[in-house]
Amino acid sequence: MKVADFGDLTKAEAGLIAHLQGGGAWDFEASEGVPPKDAPADLHIRASLVRALILKKVEDCALPERGLHIWGAYILGDGDSRGETRGLDLEGASIDCDLALQSCRFPDAILLRNARITNLFLIGSVFDNPLSADGLTVKRDIFLRKVEAAGEIQLLGATIGGDLSCSGAKLNATGDALTADRLTATGGVFLREVEAAGEIRLLGATIGGNLDCIGAKLNATGDALLADRLTVTGTVFLDEVEAEGKIRLPGATIGGNLDCVGAKLNAADDALNAVGATIAGTIFWRDGAFSKGAIDLTAATIGTITDDPACWPAEILLVRCRYGAFTGKGVSGRERIDWLSRMKPERYGHDFWPQPYEECARALREAGHGSDAREVLIEKERLQRKVRITRLRKDYLFEDAIWHRFCDSVLRHAVRYGREPLRAFLFLAGLLVLGTALFNQAALNGEIKPNLPQLQRAPEWVACAKDPDFSGIPEATREQYEPRARKSESQLDCFLRQPEAVSYPRFNPLIYSADTMLPVVAMEMQSYWIPDDSKPIGRWARLYLWLHIAAGWGLTLLAVAGFSGLIKTDNTK
Repeated sequence: MKVADFGDLTKAEAGLIAHLQGGGAWDFEASEGVPPKDAPADLHIRASLVRALILKKVEDCALPERGLHIWGAYILGDGDSRGETRGLDLEGASIDCDLALQSCRFPDAILLRNARITNLFLIGSVFDNPLSADGLTVKRDIFLRKVEAAGEIQLLGATIGGDLSCSGAKLNATGDALTADRLTATGGVFLREVEAAGEIRLLGATIGGNLDCIGAKLNATGDALLADRLTVTGTVFLDEVEAEGKIRLPGATIGGNLDCVGAKLNAADDALNAVGATIAGTIFWRDGAFSKGAIDLTAATIGTITDDPACWPAEILLVRCRYGAFTGKGVSGRERIDWLSRMKPERYGHDFWPQPYEECARALREAGHGSDAREVLIEKERLQRKVRITRLRKDYLFEDAIWHRFCDSVLRHAVRYGREPLRAFLFLAGLLVLGTALFNQAALNGEIKPNLPQLQRAPEWVACAKDPDFSGIPEATREQYEPRARKSESQLDCFLRQPEAVSYPRFNPLIYSADTMLPVVAMEMQSYWIPDDSKPIGRWARLYLWLHIAAGWGLTLLAVAGFSGLIKTDNTK
């Protein structure tokens, strides 16, 4: 085939041939930017001529070593108007050089299916119809920077030895804007500042570098970015992305970070889906990041979470999500409880998810925030027990619900559900002080009496009463006894100054309070003294004594159970 076989050449075609035959690249100076849809014939270059040149089928017009470079041309399809090959058809072609069609307009489809090429440059070009490059193999790079496409760009199963760069592209197709399922790129995929009206699909794609979507505006209202099972060696950049539709990364494997700094996700339902994703590095969610819908991290594995409480969405799913640590802001227990409270298990038929609380506590503890971890676990216990009471009420087991509520209230305040067993000792200290004060008041009023029955009938005790009753003393010896109490002297004070009471233990309200309160300690004070319930203050002291003993037993047992882990609903320390 020779140039003459193409008949009359347009001004653009003649200029191209002249430059190629003379060597070097062609730059049509009459063209300013991308030709309009009604471009004059002077700017037209037939697709059949481009095909023949790049495939080196024109004998009298050899290509330079670097390949075919065309700028600012109107690539007019001249094939069969009834088929899809009216436009530039390079399907299955093997091209051992570069093809650069920059700032060109393509009114008809471009077919690059299963083609092989070194580099493909379509920078700044406009596609009025689809670009089909399924199965395309590119040794190095594909540049689609600043292109405008009214139809779909298809790269299904394409293999790229370097980068795929679509930065600044305007993809106006309303269905699928860019379809690159099963794409394999040794380098990165650049979608920086892309504007897409339709979906961008990277299902099952493998990217050796980064996926860069910084500043992209994804206007699809359904799924904006579909990257299920995506594999990225580097980082996925979603910084400053504005997405009206969902961003899907379920099952994705990301070797670097998932960077969502300043992202604006406006989808109302599942704005970011990363179910089962593996993120080796850090997920960044801060600096004005916003999500109207839920962020779903179910079963995801994340190295580190760096976020900001001011940016947390209204709903987040964390079931079976595992992560290494928290960095940045929001590392306190209270803040993480607020974070966890944004889960909505009732929407999915569940009443509570305990595992996210356990995972959060583990991460905080391993980072050295032991008290914050404990705070999270206490909240988990509270919610879990609250759910149990709700279930009992739904089953009309109201008595059981009341009992559990009482027990849970005691456990919550006394030992924080076993998470703070030392807290029981604070209550024991309070009981000790209260008991000491009350028993001391009873003693000051002389309303404490010996606890030994034989002593209560002894003459030295009986004779100290205001109106002694000697009826319990044998008649033969009654006459030798007479009242011993002095004026305004209590029976207790009178007894203590008797010679017979010299060896009797003196009453100490502090030791008595401790002896009656602690079941594991025997100070023998309780064996000798007891409040006198025949007198007003002694009567109240006797009633309190029973509560004092019961509370001491209960709090001591709770402390022991808390240290042993019997109270907890799990074995987490």
